Amino acid sequence: MSVSQPYDHVVFISLDCLRSDGVGANPHKLWPLRYPGLRAPATPVLDDLAHSGAFFTNVIASAPYTSAAHATVFTGQYPARHGLHAFYEGFLRSPSVFTHARRAGRQTLMKVDFPVILGDQLGFTADIDTYLVEEDQKFIDAVLATETSLSLAHFAGMHMPYGFHNLRFGGSAYQEKIAWMESLLPEEVPHQVDELNETYRTPADMALFLRYKRAVNYLYAAGQYDTLFQMYLDGIEFFLKSRFEPFLTQLVDRVRQAGKTLLLVLFGDHGQQFEDDSYGNFNSLEEGVLRIPLIIAGDGVAQGRHLRRIRSADIAPTVMELAGIDVPWRGLFDGESRAGVVRGATALTEDAPALAQAYTSDARQFVHYQKRQRAGEDPGALPHVLLGESAYLDRTRLVRLNYRYTDQMSRLAPDERVRTERFDENTIPHVQAGAPDPKLLAVLDDYNRSLGPARNNAPPESVREGLRSLGYPL
Repeated sequence: MSVSQPYDHVVFISLDCLRSDGVGANPHKLWPLRYPGLRAPATPVLDDLAHSGAFFTNVIASAPYTSAAHATVFTGQYPARHGLHAFYEGFLRSPSVFTHARRAGRQTLMKVDFPVILGDQLGFTADIDTYLVEEDQKFIDAVLATETSLSLAHFAGMHMPYGFHNLRFGGSAYQEKIAWMESLLPEEVPHQVDELNETYRTPADMALFLRYKRAVNYLYAAGQYDTLFQMYLDGIEFFLKSRFEPFLTQLVDRVRQAGKTLLLVLFGDHGQQFEDDSYGNFNSLEEGVLRIPLIIAGDGVAQGRHLRRIRSADIAPTVMELAGIDVPWRGLFDGESRAGVVRGATALTEDAPALAQAYTSDARQFVHYQKRQRAGEDPGALPHVLLGESAYLDRTRLVRLNYRYTDQMSRLAPDERVRTERFDENTIPHVQAGAPDPKLLAVLDDYNRSLGPARNNAPPESVREGLRSLGYPL
């Protein structure tokens, strides 16, 4: 590997649904304040990685769902530019870290647990040489078979069903957990739940998943948020111990044995929280959902924990600079490189401005849309609305909600609310009274104008006819 590209292998690791304070090494935890008395997960594999590298504890995701959040990490752009602002609508249209790596002569690989989301339907497979689904071992083998690479290993083991992902990875522990959950339910709980899905499941696995969701829906409707969040915390620990730690150990050992250099970039795409307006993550603007971890580890990385706020849009330019991968047009990025901080040459001295939005759809419409899509039919359009948004400036953030879900999370109803929060020295948010800050409102309004439909400024027909005569296809 040349000096200009100091790492043979650059591996992005996405731990889907990992909130920043789900990492034990993060001392600035929000969840114990909201859910006191719960048992924290043991996270030694993450703690060791955090202590060995640069641990950014305060990274703000661009969206609370997998599609838009990952697209921002890969492109360094906010959703208004990369094309995937909605939960399940649009197409990734921008160059990504895979584009730049491929241009630099590297092999590109992607292993995902959610192929319905992180697949070709939304544009994630562009510039990918090797694409794998739920194949951890094949991913490691494929990386080691290349001379130089940039890759993604995406894991959904922290997502619902918490810790297990499916029967193959969860085994008897998954079945036992479902039996325990169902023991909490009264007999009259309906068996029918939505069939929204982010991966492909066998009939047996789908049946288990629907039983799990049925229990979660009951516990959520009953307001048993502490029980649900403890399940999430327990799932973090189970996944890390049963699946992730063996994967990471083998990957690092084999790269070292091959005499190669490795840069690890581990991140969460969004967190998880249960509130009246937070069914896990997709409809949530809670700080615990938007604040994600970033851990960068490898040769030349300075050990350190960084508390100041950065954005998920900063990850792509940071990694491209660290890896020596040329990006000819630096204006491509909305984020900025933090490579100097990672190397220990500079320090974060202020909180970066940030923004996040949630565009979601009516759950009933989404179910029908996904069924048509899986059947190979034209799914038609899936309307989305701006459910809510959040803007950050200095130590203040604004949350503006436009809708809420009703009827057991199946329907959207207008419900406009605004609140302001201020962060203390430990990054804990506190609700502030008074009118919202006009600057924060302006951040959201300006960004939303960039997402609006283009005005119809078509020239008169006489002008159009003249342009056609010159060869323009109007």
